[in-house]
Amino acid sequence: MEVTSLCLLLSATLNIHPHRSHFFWYEHIALSCETAALTSGNWTVKRNTSSQTFEPCSAGWGIPQGSSCIVQYAYPADSGVYWCESEQGCCSSSLNITIAGGAVIIAAPPLPVTEGDEVTLSCHYREDENGKATSNFSAKYYKNGVFRGTYPTGTMTFTSVSTSDEGFYTCEHPTQGESPQSWMSIRGRAQPPPLPPPPPPVLSVPRLVCIILLIIVYVVLSVVCVTVHRKWARARAEAKRASDQL
Repeated sequence: MEVTSLCLLLSATLNIHPHRSHFFWYEHIALSCETAALTSGNWTVKRNTSSQTFEPCSAGWGIPQGSSCIVQYAYPADSGVYWCESEQGCCSSSLNITIAGGAVIIAAPPLPVTEGDEVTLSCHYREDENGKATSNFSAKYYKNGVFRGTYPTGTMTFTSVSTSDEGFYTCEHPTQGESPQSWMSIRGRAQPPPLPPPPPPVLSVPRLVCIILLIIVYVVLSVVCVTVHRKWARARAEAKRASDQL
């Protein structure tokens, strides 16, 4: 499911709490549009689901509160693509939300994370819809269907995530089965801008004095040479004139 509206400016971010993309039935979900400082206008949370498209936050599925939307009791029918949209048609990046029908879910970052960041995945189990979820158990983790390891604390941590870690992740409870898969997206770290060219070398005072003295000496020698040459030429001309008169 893709957002197909004509959105020209990514000037808002859709935030979600709890900060994950998978949820149990009847969980409380808070969605909010965080806008840039210079962005004006009203923003609305919208969604595409299996039954509706471009559906704004409304009493049918959420409670609108300004640029936020509260889903009080999430159902599988609420699974879909969510985003923020302004009155002018500008959109944020979209977010896939899944309401799982099972007892196990994986909590992964809902938005792309930056290469080099520390990222933690956690496995959650809830016994029934009225119970409290826990991650205090030994969980197995898989990436793209390949076993990655067993983690006694229920969490899997990447101390410095890389682009090779991008993929679909699932976790498995010892007795209650496996979670639906969740996509973890990794974006490359921005390259620093190139360094400016070095400034031209600054002449030291002694070197500057030497250059000035050399220029003065050159000028003086040039003047002396010109003067001597003129005197020599004048004397030669007078001598020739005298010899001609004889």
